[in-house]
Order: sequence, then C-alpha cells, then structure tokens
Amino acid sequence: MKFTMGIFSAIILFSFFFGCSPKLSDILVLEVGQQKISLAEYENFYTRNSGGWEMGQKSSIEERERFLDLLTNYKLKLQYAYEKNLLNDPEIVNELQEYRATLATTFLIDREITDPGVRGLYERRREEIRAQHILIKITPDAKPEDTLQAYSKTLDLLKRLQAGESFDSLARQYSEDPSAKFNGGDIYYFTGGQMVTPFENAAFKMKKGELLSYPVRSAFGYHIIKVLDRQPSRGSIRVSHMMTRFQQSAADSADTSAALSRIISLQDSIKKGWDFHKLTVKLSEDAGSAPQGGDLGWFERRRFVQPFDEAAFKLSPGQISPIVRTPFGYHLIKCDSAKPFPPYKELREGLKKAYQQQRYSEDYDLYIANLKNDFRFSLDETLLSSFISALDTTKTTEDSAWSETVPSEMKYKPLMALNGKGITLDTVISILEKRPEYQNTPLRGNELRNKLKKISESILLEEKTIGMEQRSAEFSSLMKEYTDGILLYKAEQLEVWNKTSVTDSALREYFKLHSGDFKFPDRVNLIVLIFETDTTAFMVYDSLKNGADFAETQKKYHENPAPRSADGSRGLQSVETDEITKHAQALQSGDLSEPFPLEDGSYAIVKVIGKDNSRLKTYEEAGAEVSNVYQEFLSKQLEKQWLDSVKSHYPVKQYKEVLVKAFTNPPDQK
Repeated sequence: MKFTMGIFSAIILFSFFFGCSPKLSDILVLEVGQQKISLAEYENFYTRNSGGWEMGQKSSIEERERFLDLLTNYKLKLQYAYEKNLLNDPEIVNELQEYRATLATTFLIDREITDPGVRGLYERRREEIRAQHILIKITPDAKPEDTLQAYSKTLDLLKRLQAGESFDSLARQYSEDPSAKFNGGDIYYFTGGQMVTPFENAAFKMKKGELLSYPVRSAFGYHIIKVLDRQPSRGSIRVSHMMTRFQQSAADSADTSAALSRIISLQDSIKKGWDFHKLTVKLSEDAGSAPQGGDLGWFERRRFVQPFDEAAFKLSPGQISPIVRTPFGYHLIKCDSAKPFPPYKELREGLKKAYQQQRYSEDYDLYIANLKNDFRFSLDETLLSSFISALDTTKTTEDSAWSETVPSEMKYKPLMALNGKGITLDTVISILEKRPEYQNTPLRGNELRNKLKKISESILLEEKTIGMEQRSAEFSSLMKEYTDGILLYKAEQLEVWNKTSVTDSALREYFKLHSGDFKFPDRVNLIVLIFETDTTAFMVYDSLKNGADFAETQKKYHENPAPRSADGSRGLQSVETDEITKHAQALQSGDLSEPFPLEDGSYAIVKVIGKDNSRLKTYEEAGAEVSNVYQEFLSKQLEKQWLDSVKSHYPVKQYKEVLVKAFTNPPDQK
C-alpha cells in the first residue's frame, strides 16, 4: 500500500511540475531595449539558420550561446535600422512592394490551390475504386448536333441499365472503349490521379454498387459509370514469382498445355517443401527476375497486368498464390512483405509533382474563373481588337516605341475592370514594357492575347492578396522576415561597407604588420601524361627513358583538358592540390616518375619542371589576398564600433541559463 501511494505521489508531483511549467513562448532568453525574445522565438531562428530542429537538439550549450550572441547582434542592428526610419527609404519601399507582389501571389497559389490539391490527392490515394464504364466518344471540339446525338445515345443506354439490363452486355455491345469488348467495361482498381478528372471526381462521390444517374463528360466523350468496389488502399507489396513462359506469340494449345504442366510441376515441388526462391533461381523462365529469386521489388496497384496484379494483392505476407495465367505465361506468386499506405508527410513531395503535372492547370483555371466572378472582372474585347489592329505585327515589345502606333485617346480607355474599377490600356502597355516575363512578346494577335490573359490573371491574384497580412499570420511572418533582411542589408551598407575605404598606403601598412600571414605553401610545377591502362603507361615510360621525344609524347597523352601554359605544364601549385601533386612532392626538379595509379583507375607519369619551397609572399605577390583580408578586418572593426554604439542606446540582457530547456519539445509536423 505504501508503495502504491508512493507512485501516486510521484505522479502528482510530476504532473505539478510539468503541468505548471511555463510555455516556451513565456520564457525570456533575450532582451534588447524594449524587445523581448522568447525561447520559442530563439528556437525558430536557430532551426531556420542552423540546419533544422535535429541540429538544434544535438547542439551543445556553447553552440547555443554563440547563436544567442549572433541573434543579439541581429536584433541590435534591426533596432538601429528602424530608429533611422530606413523602412521609409524610397529604394527599400520600392523593393518591398515588388517582392510582396511576387511573394503574396506565390503564397496565395500554394495555400489556396496547390496545398489543398495535394492534400486532396493524398486523401483519394488512401482509397481504391473498381468501376465499370461505357464510353460514347465525342471530341472536345465536336459540333453541337454531334454532341447532342452522343448525349442522347448515352441517356438511352443509361435508361436501359436502370431498367435492369446487364452492364457487361451493354458495355461489350455499345461502349467505344476498345477494351470493353474483352472486359465488359471493367477498368479495374484505380485511385487518385489515375483517371481523367471528371471521371475520377464522379467515381469518388459514389458508393459501392451504385450506378451514376447521369452521364459524365470528359475529353474522351460521355461516360456511364458503375462502382463495383471501394476499399482502403492496400499500400504497396513486395512479391516474388516463378514463371513458365509461353513460347509462341499466338495462342497455341500445345504450347500453353506444356507451360501449364511445367508450372504444375513447380507447384508440386513447393508443396513438397522446396524453397520458393531457390526453386525460382533454378527453374523460373523469367530471365529478368529469376537470378534474384523472382523478386519484383515494391510496387503499388496497377503496376503489372491485371490478372497478375489482382492475384498479388489478394495475398498476405508469406502466402503463395494459385496458378495465375497472364498473356506471357503461367505464374506462381509469393508475397514477401507488405507496407501500409504511408502518412502524408512521406508522400507529399512526390504527390506535389504528380499534382502539378496532372491537375494543377485545371484547378488553377477554375480558381481564376471564380476570382473573375468574385471581382466582377470584365474585358473590353472591342478595345482589345482595336489595340491589336493598331500594332506593327513585325515588331515585339522589345522594340523601342512599339506602342506609339496606338492612338492616345485609346490608351486612356479601360481595357479591364475589377469591381467597376477600370484598368487602362496604358497601364497594361506599361506592364508589357516593364515586367521581364513579357519582354520580347511578338505583337501578333494570338501571342499578345496569351500575354494579356496572364496579365489579367496576375491582376486578379494581386487583388485577392490585398489584406493578406491580416488574414494570414504565416504570410505576415514571411513578409516581416524579408523586410528585416532588407533593412539589415541597408543598415550594414550605411555603417560598414560604405565606410570601408581601401587605399594602397593602408594596404601596404597592413601588409607590413601582418606579412607573416601571407605565404606560399610548398609548390610544384609539372607536366602530367595520362594513360587508360598500366600497359600503355609502362610502354611509354620505357620509350621516354630510352630517349623518346617528350614534347611529341606529350601531344598524344597530355591531361584532358590540357593546361593552357605554353610548355604544357600546370604552373606552380600547392603540393596538396591533388593526388598528382602529392606524388610529385617526393621528386626533384627535372625528374620523371614511374607510372602510378590514380583513383579513377587511370595511370599517370609526372615530369617535374620546377619546385618552390614554402616562403613568405611579397606585397605584389599577395595582391588581392591582402585587399580581401584587410577589408574583412576593417569591416569587423566598423561593425564592432557600430554595435557598441547601438548597445549604448539599447541595453542587452541575455538569459543563457534557460538555453538548456531549448529543443525539448519537437514542433508539430504538418
């Protein structure tokens, strides 16, 4: 009883400490002036700038403290930038406006089109549907009378099905899908992204056994749909198979009987205890998989022909199928392993690519159509036609004064309107001239109409993004982050880079004080001959040792690409440059090495042209290196002076003792 009460007390104590512990957002890690930075914000900065959450978890206290110092300096510099009112600098205002337009549109498309589309595709992939269909073909550009005729035919067939006639029979007789003659319209199991969108959308709204009460129009024509089955996705399986192959391309009873006899014999051997995979290696007639014991790897539904696929997905790990016939022969299939359908996080990137290739354009067009309706968008077709007619079709928007042929009175008329607000033709012309994506647009009707379509879409999207900072904390945070970055860049430009003046006298003085920092390593200049085999290399080496002309030999076996120096040498370079220079380090000037192997399997002969031991550089030899090092030195000095000045106005308090609590609770994964 005492033991039980002890555990109970410990649980109560544990709950008290952890239940009452402050949230990370309430724990202060830094104060800069009036700014208070929480441990949660510190974690956010760390994960974005130091390799992610896992790196944060693995970081030492010393690494966290160094990052806190960096974050402190970052916040101090921002305080200066805001105090100097750099946010109203015209250059910054213009850049932020341009960036916001791009970021907001991209953010809007991701959140309102792509993300829901990818998530929707994932949800559909979690299920698989088996359906039958009857197709009455009609082309997208069919004449109205042809469309009506096809629709009427489809309705007649639908009524016959509703009256009880066999779907299989009507599909074989009337469907214009060629496969219906063999499968009665059964298109087997499918999941999200595997059928044309209208067909898929209709099927995923249906129940098992349901016949859709109306025809569905796709790019192929009209479909009558019946759902035969609907079930959770089987995920993926890994199977092995053994096969007896049909030897004849056309059906031949003797051939198929012989193949069947062979597979029955294999089946009997397995029943007697033979190992499936070992038997497959010896006797399977699928040359591609037999050496691997018949292993076909991991696959999902619809990877192989239907009879094989259907039999494989009925198996549980360890089970062996009955004999399965496909167009290629007879099979015995063993399920080696199975994996459930993966979580969204694992599939998101792959699904995103599939969505963008298959469905994004349709969803984007629908979204734009809805925006046009929401914002009461209109386009003056008469004005557009007059505008196009006034242009010189031999020119592009890259040509100077291309728009001067457009009458002035036309330019100030509204070409488009949103919510009754007109957008003049002159504004559209300005967009065509200034935005990079519209440069060099031919002034011909079709090309120009396509660009104007894109302009109207961008205007609609920009209209939709108005007020997005208030609607989305995530977007507001992104804009704040970019704004701070631009301000920081401008502040450092003013206080550091613009003040880093470099003169020759300053460089010489710095070099004089730090000459020991500028030195050459041990260096070697050499010529390399490269050979594909050691046989050739030793043959050439022997001929060189016996007086063969080196220059002629070099022309044939030089490095690829060859050095640019006149004598074919590399020029002086560090002996640590690569495996060739390391080998040459042990040679003397004028020596010719024996052939030696390289990492890529080739062979090399090295002739040493000259060597230069490590030594200090002269001022002239140090050149740009001195300038770079000096500028970095000066920048650090100026930055320190700047930060010290800012600190005098904005006191800093760091609470390093709380860093031990960082990265203890992983963030939720989307």
